[in-house]
Amino acid sequence: MPVCNACKFENTSGTKFCIQCGLALAADAQGGDELAPNPNPEVMQAETEALLKRVAHESGFDHKETAAGHRITVSLGGDRKQRVHVTFNGHDDEGHDIISFLSICGEFDAKHVESLMRANAKLLYGAFAVRTIKGKDYFVMTSNQLAETADLQEIRKILFEVARRADGVEERISGGKDVF
Repeated sequence: MPVCNACKFENTSGTKFCIQCGLALAADAQGGDELAPNPNPEVMQAETEALLKRVAHESGFDHKETAAGHRITVSLGGDRKQRVHVTFNGHDDEGHDIISFLSICGEFDAKHVESLMRANAKLLYGAFAVRTIKGKDYFVMTSNQLAETADLQEIRKILFEVARRADGVEERISGGKDVF
């Protein structure tokens, strides 16, 4: 069982990041630290879910498991909150597991497309997109993270930025309502 050099927590076999502190575990002597498709996705999902739950708990965010993954409600100050949906069901072109973050901004309206596309060029985390959900088009804020490189700080930052950006658009296009 790999032991974290930083906090000395004994992690389960196959984990690449410490479940206790979120830091990368030392690569084994044989395999190096090269990224490769996850041969055991249920371990990666369990490890990443543990990090996600820890971020939610430590940040005071409401967390709920859903049929598709997880829903984290991020408090943004004042009375504003934003739900971020997190799923583990994708892979990049090379087969690496992806964690997907998505937050609904509001119903699609063509008059907002140009401003959101211009905003995308300035974003460090995520992008605005259009997704069809239950037969209806919505503006969403979405971001992806390689599961193999996910750590506590990165998950926290992505959750917050996706929520903050989505809520800003929601507030603007809904006239101040806090729906999502």
